[in-house]
Amino acid sequence: MSPQSPPRAPGRRSDWHRIWALLLCAVGLVHCATPTREKDRLEAYSWWTRPSEQKAFDRVLAIYNAGHQDSEAVNQVTKDVNADEVRATLTARLLAGAPPSTFQANAGADLLRWTAMDTTEFALPSSSRISPLDELFSRTGLKEALPRDLYEAVLAGPQRRPYAVPLNIHRLNLIYYGTRALDSYKSAHAGRSFLDAAELCPNDVATRLEDPDERLELKIAVGTKDSFALTLLALENVLPAVAGATPYNEVTGGTLYDELFLGNLSEKQWHEPVLHALQCVQYLSRSFLRDDQLSWADALNRVDTGDADFSIMGDWANGELRQALSEERVDARPFPGSEGTFVFTSDTFPLPVAARYAEESEELLETLASTEAQLAFSEEKGSIPARADIATVLVQERLGARAAQTWRDFDSPQIHKSIATSGLFPPYYPDDLSARLSDMTADGASRASIDAVLSLLRNTLPLLERWQARIAEGQQPQ
Repeated sequence: MSPQSPPRAPGRRSDWHRIWALLLCAVGLVHCATPTREKDRLEAYSWWTRPSEQKAFDRVLAIYNAGHQDSEAVNQVTKDVNADEVRATLTARLLAGAPPSTFQANAGADLLRWTAMDTTEFALPSSSRISPLDELFSRTGLKEALPRDLYEAVLAGPQRRPYAVPLNIHRLNLIYYGTRALDSYKSAHAGRSFLDAAELCPNDVATRLEDPDERLELKIAVGTKDSFALTLLALENVLPAVAGATPYNEVTGGTLYDELFLGNLSEKQWHEPVLHALQCVQYLSRSFLRDDQLSWADALNRVDTGDADFSIMGDWANGELRQALSEERVDARPFPGSEGTFVFTSDTFPLPVAARYAEESEELLETLASTEAQLAFSEEKGSIPARADIATVLVQERLGARAAQTWRDFDSPQIHKSIATSGLFPPYYPDDLSARLSDMTADGASRASIDAVLSLLRNTLPLLERWQARIAEGQQPQ
Protein backbone atom coordinates (compact mmCIF):
# COMPACT_ATOMS: atom_id res chain seq x y z
CA MET A 1 0.00 0.00 0.00
CA SER A 2 1.48 3.34 -1.08
CA PRO A 3 1.53 6.36 1.28
CA GLN A 4 -1.19 7.98 -0.90
CA SER A 5 -3.59 5.02 -0.74
CA PRO A 6 -6.63 5.43 1.52
CA PRO A 7 -6.75 3.11 4.50
CA ARG A 8 -8.62 -0.12 3.86
CA ALA A 9 -12.02 -0.14 5.53
CA PRO A 10 -12.70 -2.97 7.92
CA GLY A 11 -15.28 -5.55 6.93
CA ARG A 12 -14.40 -5.76 3.27
CA ARG A 13 -15.19 -9.08 1.56
CA SER A 14 -11.51 -10.01 1.12
CA ASP A 15 -10.83 -9.56 4.85
CA TRP A 16 -13.77 -11.78 5.80
CA HIS A 17 -12.51 -14.42 3.39
CA ARG A 18 -9.10 -14.43 5.08
CA ILE A 19 -10.64 -14.67 8.54
CA TRP A 20 -12.92 -17.52 7.44
CA ALA A 21 -9.97 -19.41 5.88
CA LEU A 22 -8.00 -19.10 9.11
CA LEU A 23 -10.92 -20.48 11.09
CA LEU A 24 -11.22 -23.46 8.76
CA CYS A 25 -7.48 -24.17 9.14
CA ALA A 26 -7.77 -23.95 12.91
CA VAL A 27 -10.55 -26.56 13.11
CA GLY A 28 -8.90 -28.79 10.48
CA LEU A 29 -11.74 -28.63 7.91
CA VAL A 30 -9.31 -27.92 5.05
CA HIS A 31 -5.63 -28.79 4.44
CA CYS A 32 -3.45 -25.74 5.00
CA ALA A 33 0.20 -25.82 3.89
CA THR A 34 2.67 -24.26 6.31
CA PRO A 35 6.12 -23.04 5.31
CA THR A 36 8.89 -25.53 6.13
CA ARG A 37 11.47 -24.15 8.55
CA GLU A 38 14.97 -24.33 7.12
CA LYS A 39 17.29 -26.38 9.30
CA ASP A 40 20.16 -24.74 11.16
CA ARG A 41 23.31 -25.67 9.27
CA LEU A 42 26.24 -26.78 11.43
CA GLU A 43 29.59 -26.65 9.67
CA ALA A 44 32.16 -29.22 10.75
CA TYR A 45 35.55 -28.47 9.21
CA SER A 46 38.11 -31.21 8.57
CA TRP A 47 41.09 -31.87 6.32
CA TRP A 48 39.88 -35.36 5.42
CA THR A 49 39.90 -35.72 1.64
CA ARG A 50 40.27 -39.46 1.10
CA PRO A 51 37.01 -41.43 0.60
CA SER A 52 37.75 -43.69 3.60
CA GLU A 53 38.19 -40.63 5.82
CA GLN A 54 35.14 -38.76 4.57
CA LYS A 55 32.95 -41.84 4.90
CA ALA A 56 34.06 -42.24 8.52
CA PHE A 57 33.15 -38.66 9.43
CA ASP A 58 29.91 -38.75 7.46
CA ARG A 59 28.80 -41.74 9.55
CA VAL A 60 29.31 -39.73 12.72
CA LEU A 61 27.43 -36.71 11.39
CA ALA A 62 24.58 -39.01 10.26
CA ILE A 63 24.15 -40.18 13.86
CA TYR A 64 23.70 -36.57 14.97
CA ASN A 65 21.36 -35.72 12.08
CA ALA A 66 19.12 -38.71 12.76
CA GLY A 67 18.35 -37.38 16.22
CA HIS A 68 17.90 -33.70 15.36
CA GLN A 69 15.05 -32.43 13.17
CA ASP A 70 15.84 -28.72 13.34
CA SER A 71 19.56 -28.78 12.60
CA GLU A 72 21.87 -30.55 10.20
CA ALA A 73 25.60 -31.14 10.60
CA VAL A 74 27.60 -31.20 7.37
CA ASN A 75 31.18 -32.13 6.61
CA GLN A 76 32.19 -28.74 5.28
CA VAL A 77 33.89 -29.10 1.91
CA THR A 78 36.45 -26.38 1.21
CA LYS A 79 38.82 -25.70 -1.65
CA ASP A 80 41.72 -26.47 0.69
CA VAL A 81 43.64 -29.57 -0.35
CA ASN A 82 45.63 -30.38 2.77
CA ALA A 83 45.72 -29.91 6.53
CA ASP A 84 47.91 -26.80 6.41
CA GLU A 85 45.52 -25.01 4.05
CA VAL A 86 42.52 -25.95 6.20
CA ARG A 87 44.32 -24.53 9.23
CA ALA A 88 44.97 -21.29 7.33
CA THR A 89 41.28 -20.98 6.44
CA LEU A 90 40.31 -21.66 10.05
CA THR A 91 42.72 -19.03 11.31
CA ALA A 92 41.13 -16.41 9.07
CA ARG A 93 37.60 -17.37 10.14
CA LEU A 94 38.31 -17.58 13.87
CA LEU A 95 40.14 -14.26 13.93
CA ALA A 96 37.30 -12.67 11.98
CA GLY A 97 34.75 -13.94 14.51
CA ALA A 98 33.06 -16.14 11.89
CA PRO A 99 34.09 -19.68 12.86
CA PRO A 100 32.47 -22.95 11.80
CA SER A 101 30.43 -24.88 14.35
CA THR A 102 33.42 -27.09 15.11
CA PHE A 103 36.63 -28.14 13.41
CA GLN A 104 39.24 -30.86 13.39
CA ALA A 105 42.45 -30.36 15.37
CA ASN A 106 45.08 -32.79 16.57
CA ALA A 107 45.28 -33.25 20.34
CA GLY A 108 47.92 -31.13 22.03
CA ALA A 109 49.51 -28.07 20.46
CA ASP A 110 47.46 -28.12 17.25
CA LEU A 111 44.30 -27.81 19.35
CA LEU A 112 45.59 -25.74 22.23
CA ARG A 113 47.02 -23.05 19.95
CA TRP A 114 43.46 -21.67 19.97
CA THR A 115 43.55 -21.25 23.75
CA ALA A 116 46.68 -19.10 23.56
CA MET A 117 46.08 -16.83 20.60
CA ASP A 118 48.35 -13.82 20.32
CA THR A 119 47.71 -10.85 18.07
CA THR A 120 48.70 -7.21 17.92
CA GLU A 121 45.54 -6.16 16.10
CA PHE A 122 43.70 -3.49 18.07
CA ALA A 123 40.28 -5.05 17.51
CA LEU A 124 41.40 -8.54 18.45
CA PRO A 125 42.71 -8.70 22.00
CA SER A 126 44.60 -11.81 23.01
CA SER A 127 42.11 -14.41 24.20
CA SER A 128 41.00 -18.00 23.77
CA ARG A 129 39.07 -18.61 20.57
CA ILE A 130 37.54 -21.87 21.84
CA SER A 131 35.38 -22.52 24.88
CA PRO A 132 36.19 -24.82 27.83
CA LEU A 133 33.98 -27.89 27.95
CA ASP A 134 33.86 -28.76 31.65
CA GLU A 135 30.10 -29.28 31.74
CA LEU A 136 30.05 -31.35 28.56
CA PHE A 137 32.80 -33.59 29.94
CA SER A 138 30.75 -34.02 33.09
CA ARG A 139 27.55 -34.90 31.20
CA THR A 140 29.25 -37.38 28.90
CA GLY A 141 31.63 -38.88 31.45
CA LEU A 142 34.62 -38.06 29.27
CA LYS A 143 36.85 -37.04 32.16
CA GLU A 144 36.70 -40.57 33.57
CA ALA A 145 36.48 -42.30 30.18
CA LEU A 146 39.54 -40.83 28.45
CA PRO A 147 42.99 -42.39 28.91
CA ARG A 148 45.18 -40.14 31.05
CA ASP A 149 47.69 -39.33 28.28
CA LEU A 150 44.92 -38.25 25.93
CA TYR A 151 42.98 -36.34 28.58
CA GLU A 152 46.09 -34.34 29.46
CA ALA A 153 46.48 -33.40 25.78
CA VAL A 154 43.18 -31.46 25.68
CA LEU A 155 43.75 -29.48 28.90
CA ALA A 156 45.03 -25.91 29.10
CA GLY A 157 45.35 -23.03 31.54
CA PRO A 158 46.12 -22.94 35.25
CA GLN A 159 42.78 -24.64 36.01
CA ARG A 160 43.56 -27.43 33.51
CA ARG A 161 40.21 -27.26 31.73
CA PRO A 162 39.29 -29.46 28.73
CA TYR A 163 38.87 -27.71 25.38
CA ALA A 164 37.81 -30.37 22.87
CA VAL A 165 36.14 -33.75 22.44
CA PRO A 166 38.57 -36.45 21.26
CA LEU A 167 36.94 -38.73 18.69
CA ASN A 168 39.62 -41.40 18.28
CA ILE A 169 43.25 -42.44 18.78
CA HIS A 170 45.76 -43.09 15.99
CA ARG A 171 49.16 -44.79 16.23
CA LEU A 172 51.80 -43.10 14.06
CA ASN A 173 54.89 -45.32 14.38
CA LEU A 174 53.93 -48.08 11.95
CA ILE A 175 55.53 -49.76 8.95
CA TYR A 176 53.20 -51.06 6.22
CA TYR A 177 54.94 -53.70 4.13
CA GLY A 178 54.22 -56.14 1.34
CA THR A 179 54.15 -59.69 2.67
CA ARG A 180 55.67 -61.08 -0.54
CA ALA A 181 58.33 -58.37 -0.46
CA LEU A 182 59.32 -59.46 3.04
CA ASP A 183 59.60 -63.10 1.98
CA SER A 184 61.67 -62.15 -1.05
CA TYR A 185 64.02 -60.02 1.02
CA LYS A 186 64.60 -62.85 3.50
CA SER A 187 65.32 -65.27 0.66
CA ALA A 188 67.82 -62.91 -0.95
CA HIS A 189 69.57 -61.95 2.31
CA ALA A 190 70.17 -65.24 4.11
CA GLY A 191 67.08 -64.94 6.27
CA ARG A 192 67.64 -61.35 7.36
CA SER A 193 64.46 -59.27 7.65
CA PHE A 194 63.88 -55.60 6.90
CA LEU A 195 61.64 -55.69 9.97
CA ASP A 196 64.77 -55.87 12.14
CA ALA A 197 65.91 -52.55 13.59
CA ALA A 198 69.57 -53.39 12.91
CA GLU A 199 68.79 -53.85 9.22
CA LEU A 200 67.11 -50.46 8.78
CA CYS A 201 69.31 -48.52 11.21
CA PRO A 202 72.69 -50.27 11.67
CA ASN A 203 75.16 -49.16 14.31
CA ASP A 204 77.76 -48.39 11.61
CA VAL A 205 75.39 -46.21 9.59
CA ALA A 206 77.79 -43.23 9.70
CA THR A 207 80.49 -45.34 8.04
CA ARG A 208 78.04 -46.64 5.44
CA LEU A 209 77.05 -43.10 4.50
CA GLU A 210 80.65 -42.37 3.52
CA ASP A 211 80.20 -44.70 0.56
CA PRO A 212 77.72 -43.06 -1.85
CA ASP A 213 76.83 -46.46 -3.33
CA GLU A 214 75.99 -48.07 0.01
CA ARG A 215 72.25 -48.61 0.32
CA LEU A 216 69.59 -51.14 1.25
CA GLU A 217 68.22 -53.32 -1.52
CA LEU A 218 64.73 -52.03 -0.91
CA LYS A 219 62.09 -49.89 -2.56
CA ILE A 220 60.68 -47.51 0.05
CA ALA A 221 57.64 -45.38 -0.75
CA VAL A 222 57.29 -42.10 1.16
CA GLY A 223 54.53 -39.61 0.34
CA THR A 224 56.80 -36.60 0.11
CA LYS A 225 54.08 -34.58 -1.63
CA ASP A 226 52.56 -34.23 1.86
CA SER A 227 54.65 -31.98 4.11
CA PHE A 228 54.16 -34.14 7.20
CA ALA A 229 55.47 -37.40 5.71
CA LEU A 230 59.20 -36.88 6.32
CA THR A 231 58.58 -35.49 9.81
CA LEU A 232 56.55 -38.61 10.58
CA LEU A 233 59.33 -40.86 9.31
CA ALA A 234 62.26 -39.08 10.94
CA LEU A 235 60.91 -37.81 14.25
CA GLU A 236 57.91 -40.02 15.04
CA ASN A 237 59.28 -43.37 13.83
CA VAL A 238 63.06 -43.49 13.52
CA LEU A 239 63.85 -41.24 16.51
CA PRO A 240 61.70 -43.26 19.00
CA ALA A 241 63.30 -46.43 17.61
CA VAL A 242 66.79 -45.05 18.20
CA ALA A 243 66.14 -43.22 21.48
CA GLY A 244 64.07 -46.04 22.97
CA ALA A 245 61.19 -46.13 25.43
CA THR A 246 63.28 -45.99 28.61
CA PRO A 247 62.19 -42.98 30.70
CA TYR A 248 64.73 -40.21 30.44
CA ASN A 249 63.10 -38.16 33.17
CA GLU A 250 62.48 -40.23 36.30
CA VAL A 251 60.00 -37.68 37.66
CA THR A 252 57.72 -37.38 34.61
CA GLY A 253 58.56 -40.67 32.96
CA GLY A 254 59.30 -38.82 29.71
CA THR A 255 61.55 -40.41 27.10
CA LEU A 256 64.27 -38.55 25.22
CA TYR A 257 61.72 -37.88 22.45
CA ASP A 258 59.30 -36.31 24.95
CA GLU A 259 61.86 -34.24 26.80
CA LEU A 260 63.48 -32.98 23.59
CA PHE A 261 60.23 -31.62 22.17
CA LEU A 262 59.17 -30.16 25.49
CA GLY A 263 62.36 -28.10 25.38
CA ASN A 264 63.80 -29.71 28.52
CA LEU A 265 67.15 -30.99 27.24
CA SER A 266 70.52 -29.45 26.53
CA GLU A 267 72.18 -30.14 23.20
CA LYS A 268 74.74 -32.31 24.95
CA GLN A 269 71.91 -34.59 26.12
CA TRP A 270 70.13 -35.05 22.79
CA HIS A 271 72.76 -34.51 20.08
CA GLU A 272 74.15 -38.05 19.65
CA PRO A 273 70.87 -40.02 19.51
CA VAL A 274 69.23 -37.45 17.24
CA LEU A 275 72.28 -37.40 14.96
CA HIS A 276 72.18 -41.19 14.73
CA ALA A 277 68.45 -41.14 13.93
CA LEU A 278 68.94 -38.58 11.15
CA GLN A 279 71.81 -40.59 9.70
CA CYS A 280 69.51 -43.62 9.60
CA VAL A 281 66.86 -41.58 7.80
CA GLN A 282 69.39 -40.43 5.23
CA TYR A 283 70.55 -44.03 4.78
CA LEU A 284 66.95 -45.19 4.22
CA SER A 285 66.37 -42.33 1.78
CA ARG A 286 68.90 -43.83 -0.62
CA SER A 287 66.26 -46.51 -1.26
CA PHE A 288 63.33 -44.09 -1.74
CA LEU A 289 61.19 -44.23 -4.84
CA ARG A 290 62.03 -40.89 -6.42
CA ASP A 291 58.63 -39.39 -7.11
CA ASP A 292 57.85 -35.98 -5.62
CA GLN A 293 54.20 -36.37 -6.59
CA LEU A 294 53.58 -39.30 -4.25
CA SER A 295 50.98 -38.50 -1.59
CA TRP A 296 50.76 -40.61 1.55
CA ALA A 297 47.90 -42.58 -0.01
CA ASP A 298 49.82 -43.04 -3.28
CA ALA A 299 52.79 -44.39 -1.32
CA LEU A 300 50.59 -46.98 0.37
CA ASN A 301 49.12 -47.96 -2.99
CA ARG A 302 52.66 -48.64 -4.28
CA VAL A 303 53.08 -51.13 -1.45
CA ASP A 304 49.77 -52.78 -2.31
CA THR A 305 50.69 -53.14 -5.99
CA GLY A 306 54.16 -54.48 -5.20
CA ASP A 307 55.96 -51.43 -6.64
CA ALA A 308 57.36 -50.68 -3.17
CA ASP A 309 58.43 -52.94 -0.32
CA PHE A 310 57.16 -50.75 2.50
CA SER A 311 55.96 -47.33 3.59
CA ILE A 312 55.76 -45.55 6.93
CA MET A 313 52.38 -44.14 7.95
CA GLY A 314 49.94 -43.73 10.82
CA ASP A 315 47.17 -46.27 11.16
CA TRP A 316 44.70 -44.17 9.20
CA ALA A 317 46.33 -46.30 6.49
CA ASN A 318 44.09 -49.15 7.73
CA GLY A 319 41.08 -47.50 6.13
CA GLU A 320 43.00 -46.91 2.91
CA LEU A 321 44.37 -50.49 2.73
CA ARG A 322 41.30 -52.28 4.09
CA GLN A 323 41.13 -54.91 1.34
CA ALA A 324 44.91 -55.42 1.06
CA LEU A 325 45.16 -55.99 4.81
CA SER A 326 42.22 -58.38 4.90
CA GLU A 327 43.68 -60.39 2.01
CA GLU A 328 47.13 -60.29 3.68
CA ARG A 329 48.90 -58.76 0.69
CA VAL A 330 49.98 -56.04 3.10
CA ASP A 331 50.64 -56.20 6.82
CA ALA A 332 51.65 -53.67 9.46
CA ARG A 333 53.54 -53.56 12.75
CA PRO A 334 55.28 -50.96 14.91
CA PHE A 335 58.36 -49.50 13.24
CA PRO A 336 61.31 -51.76 14.08
CA GLY A 337 62.89 -50.70 17.35
CA SER A 338 59.95 -48.54 18.43
CA GLU A 339 57.75 -51.38 19.74
CA GLY A 340 57.93 -50.06 23.31
CA THR A 341 56.60 -46.64 22.28
CA PHE A 342 53.12 -45.72 21.07
CA VAL A 343 53.34 -42.38 19.25
CA PHE A 344 49.76 -41.19 19.18
CA THR A 345 47.48 -38.44 18.03
CA SER A 346 43.74 -37.89 18.30
CA ASP A 347 41.29 -36.07 16.07
CA THR A 348 39.59 -33.63 18.42
CA PHE A 349 36.74 -31.15 17.98
CA PRO A 350 36.35 -27.92 19.99
CA LEU A 351 33.53 -25.40 20.38
CA PRO A 352 34.51 -22.01 18.90
CA VAL A 353 33.63 -19.05 21.11
CA ALA A 354 31.67 -17.23 18.39
CA ALA A 355 30.04 -20.29 16.79
CA ARG A 356 26.51 -19.80 15.45
CA TYR A 357 23.95 -22.17 16.97
CA ALA A 358 26.21 -22.77 19.96
CA GLU A 359 23.69 -25.00 21.72
CA GLU A 360 23.28 -27.26 18.69
CA SER A 361 27.04 -27.26 18.13
CA GLU A 362 27.56 -28.46 21.69
CA GLU A 363 25.01 -31.23 21.09
CA LEU A 364 27.05 -32.24 18.03
CA LEU A 365 30.12 -32.54 20.28
CA GLU A 366 28.10 -34.71 22.66
CA THR A 367 27.38 -37.01 19.73
CA LEU A 368 31.10 -37.18 18.94
CA ALA A 369 31.70 -38.17 22.57
CA SER A 370 29.27 -41.10 22.38
CA THR A 371 30.31 -44.74 22.20
CA GLU A 372 28.31 -45.37 19.03
CA ALA A 373 29.83 -42.43 17.13
CA GLN A 374 33.38 -43.35 18.14
CA LEU A 375 32.93 -46.99 17.12
CA ALA A 376 31.30 -46.03 13.82
CA PHE A 377 34.13 -43.63 13.01
CA SER A 378 36.93 -46.08 13.79
CA GLU A 379 35.23 -48.85 11.81
CA GLU A 380 35.90 -46.81 8.66
CA LYS A 381 39.01 -44.87 9.62
CA GLY A 382 41.13 -47.68 11.09
CA SER A 383 41.70 -45.97 14.44
CA ILE A 384 40.47 -46.90 17.91
CA PRO A 385 37.90 -44.97 19.99
CA ALA A 386 39.09 -42.27 22.37
CA ARG A 387 36.85 -43.59 25.15
CA ALA A 388 38.63 -46.23 27.23
CA ASP A 389 35.40 -47.35 28.94
CA ILE A 390 34.19 -49.26 25.88
CA ALA A 391 34.30 -53.01 26.46
CA THR A 392 37.27 -54.73 24.82
CA VAL A 393 34.98 -57.44 23.47
CA LEU A 394 32.91 -54.75 21.71
CA VAL A 395 36.06 -53.27 20.14
CA GLN A 396 37.00 -56.77 18.96
CA GLU A 397 33.54 -57.42 17.50
CA ARG A 398 33.07 -54.05 15.80
CA LEU A 399 36.62 -53.13 14.78
CA GLY A 400 38.42 -56.45 14.39
CA ALA A 401 41.61 -58.06 15.67
CA ARG A 402 43.99 -55.36 14.41
CA ALA A 403 42.18 -52.59 16.25
CA ALA A 404 41.82 -54.77 19.34
CA GLN A 405 45.62 -55.18 19.44
CA THR A 406 46.09 -51.41 19.09
CA TRP A 407 43.54 -51.00 21.90
CA ARG A 408 45.53 -53.33 24.16
CA ASP A 409 48.82 -51.62 23.27
CA PHE A 410 47.51 -48.19 24.21
CA ASP A 411 46.17 -49.57 27.48
CA SER A 412 49.40 -51.41 28.32
CA PRO A 413 51.53 -49.82 31.10
CA GLN A 414 54.56 -51.50 29.54
CA ILE A 415 54.24 -49.40 26.37
CA HIS A 416 55.16 -45.73 26.68
CA LYS A 417 52.77 -43.20 25.17
CA SER A 418 54.28 -40.19 23.36
CA ILE A 419 52.16 -37.56 21.65
CA ALA A 420 52.93 -36.74 18.01
CA THR A 421 54.94 -33.65 17.05
CA SER A 422 51.66 -31.96 16.06
CA GLY A 423 50.83 -32.10 19.77
CA LEU A 424 54.17 -30.57 20.78
CA PHE A 425 55.20 -28.01 18.14
CA PRO A 426 53.78 -24.51 18.67
CA PRO A 427 52.06 -22.71 15.78
CA TYR A 428 55.16 -20.57 15.31
CA TYR A 429 57.49 -23.54 14.90
CA PRO A 430 59.59 -22.96 11.76
CA ASP A 431 57.95 -24.15 8.57
CA ASP A 432 61.26 -25.08 7.02
CA LEU A 433 61.68 -28.27 9.08
CA SER A 434 60.06 -30.28 6.28
CA ALA A 435 62.17 -28.44 3.71
CA ARG A 436 65.38 -29.28 5.56
CA LEU A 437 64.33 -32.91 5.93
CA SER A 438 63.60 -32.92 2.21
CA ASP A 439 67.12 -31.61 1.48
CA MET A 440 68.55 -34.23 3.83
CA THR A 441 66.81 -37.06 1.98
CA ALA A 442 67.39 -35.80 -1.57
CA ASP A 443 69.34 -37.96 -3.97
CA GLY A 444 73.04 -37.51 -3.17
CA ALA A 445 72.42 -35.46 -0.01
CA SER A 446 75.51 -34.57 2.04
CA ARG A 447 76.34 -34.65 5.74
CA ALA A 448 75.87 -30.87 5.79
CA SER A 449 72.15 -31.36 5.18
CA ILE A 450 71.95 -33.36 8.43
CA ASP A 451 73.73 -30.54 10.24
CA ALA A 452 71.09 -28.11 8.95
CA VAL A 453 68.33 -30.16 10.63
CA LEU A 454 70.34 -30.37 13.86
CA SER A 455 70.84 -26.60 13.78
CA LEU A 456 67.10 -26.00 13.41
CA LEU A 457 66.33 -28.28 16.36
CA ARG A 458 68.96 -26.50 18.46
CA ASN A 459 67.63 -23.04 17.66
CA THR A 460 63.99 -23.92 18.34
CA LEU A 461 64.46 -25.30 21.85
CA PRO A 462 63.56 -21.91 23.43
CA LEU A 463 60.36 -21.84 21.34
CA LEU A 464 59.35 -25.28 22.59
CA GLU A 465 60.00 -24.31 26.20
CA ARG A 466 58.09 -21.04 25.80
CA TRP A 467 55.12 -22.85 24.25
CA GLN A 468 54.67 -25.07 27.27
CA ALA A 469 54.59 -21.97 29.48
CA ARG A 470 51.93 -20.35 27.25
CA ILE A 471 49.67 -23.41 27.46
CA ALA A 472 50.07 -23.51 31.23
CA GLU A 473 49.15 -19.80 31.48
CA GLY A 474 46.09 -20.15 29.26
CA GLN A 475 43.61 -17.40 28.38
CA GLN A 476 39.97 -16.75 29.06
CA PRO A 477 37.46 -16.79 26.20
CA GLN A 478 36.94 -13.37 24.65
